Amino acid sequence: MSERLTTPPRLTEKPEWSELLDAALTMPGSMGSTYSRFYPYSFGNQILLFMQGVDEPVNTYKRWAAMDRQVKRGSKAKAIMAPMIGKGFDKDGNEERQVKGFKLLNCLFTLSETEGDDLPEYEPAEWSKTRALGALAIQETPFTMTNGNIQGYSSGNELAINPVAAYPFKTLFHEIGHIVLGHTTPDALEEYATHRGVKEFEAEATAYLSLNELDALDQFDAAESRAYIQSWLKGATPEDASIKRVFNATDKILKAGREEQ
Repeated sequence: MSERLTTPPRLTEKPEWSELLDAALTMPGSMGSTYSRFYPYSFGNQILLFMQGVDEPVNTYKRWAAMDRQVKRGSKAKAIMAPMIGKGFDKDGNEERQVKGFKLLNCLFTLSETEGDDLPEYEPAEWSKTRALGALAIQETPFTMTNGNIQGYSSGNELAINPVAAYPFKTLFHEIGHIVLGHTTPDALEEYATHRGVKEFEAEATAYLSLNELDALDQFDAAESRAYIQSWLKGATPEDASIKRVFNATDKILKAGREEQ
């Protein structure tokens, strides 16, 4: 890894990007509730939900209500295997709570079984999602995961955004970033698994710089984004080559969505 980013490469006509990136790496971050609004169900329960035809975010009645969404009258709750907790003793004879077994519990409702006011899709005057996706040959597909904490995902030249993502506009740039940075090609999958921290830094840093450039600061939580970046880097400093890729990807995505002058 290179030394602390003090004199980063100036690759664009926007030298303040270097200062913004340095701030993202060094300023305090704070994880909010974006990645904890939904319960992370086990793989077994995900399979059980899939067998019930579920391919979208699920939540309990109370959790949907907390997100200002009301379960529709007549909706049928989906089942999961819930642990039965009881008193037990550890190997030293100390009392503790232990899993005594599991029971089938009908307690989850899908997003499509709820209703509520959806926020209008945000788009700044100077940048168009449709224009950018067209120029970059990227296709947006329906989100088909049960874990509502996953904000979005991308594969090949396709991306999907969670319809109840906390910050959909930022997530859009994060996933476009993955594609433009070359993280989603079949040849790059093994490298992504090995160097996931660097790849997530690059995608989130691209989103961080892009939203700052578009003056869309109200479309994401900057402190949470910094925390996300820092958590994936685990105290390491990104190499200059990685920083260059972030600057180039940011520039390419912004230009793709702007009208030609």
